[in-house]
Amino acid sequence: MAPSPASTAGRPHAAHYIASLVAAVFCVVLLYLAAQEARGVLARRTEGVPLVGTVTQRRVILPSSDKNDKRATTRKPGDATIEYSVAASYQGRAVRLVNRFHNSPATYQVGDKVPIIYVPTQPEHSRLATTTEQYGQLLQLTGFGLLSGFAAALLWLRRATAGALFGDSPKRPGSTH
Repeated sequence: MAPSPASTAGRPHAAHYIASLVAAVFCVVLLYLAAQEARGVLARRTEGVPLVGTVTQRRVILPSSDKNDKRATTRKPGDATIEYSVAASYQGRAVRLVNRFHNSPATYQVGDKVPIIYVPTQPEHSRLATTTEQYGQLLQLTGFGLLSGFAAALLWLRRATAGALFGDSPKRPGSTH
């Protein structure tokens, strides 16, 4: 006897569990990356040395071309990424760092003096001393990680709550409903 369409509607579908598993993996990866970025923030706050650097290069990186290999003719104001190369000196030694901004209000020009936070023990964590550059990536990764975790939980619980709300659970022997 083939199951009726009504009885298959109450069963959990593998797609829901696969989607929730993918969202959970996405959540774990994003939160791992956020933890790595938090280590950089902690290093800047505890070991960072405030310096003043000079912008040596400003490069505008346009968005990649579309599938037909044509550049988009209409661009929004914040579409480009701006890469700044900054040179400074720490204890008589030349220091160079490169920061990329996307959708940032920072508009530095070559020759501008800019504040930086230099981490002598971990130079890869050195950044321009702006709030966006210091905390922006950490907040984005944490926010998207938590959102994907919330989505994973909702997808996982969807079938259980649907069964409880709509009475999709199997009938017990001897019950009249």
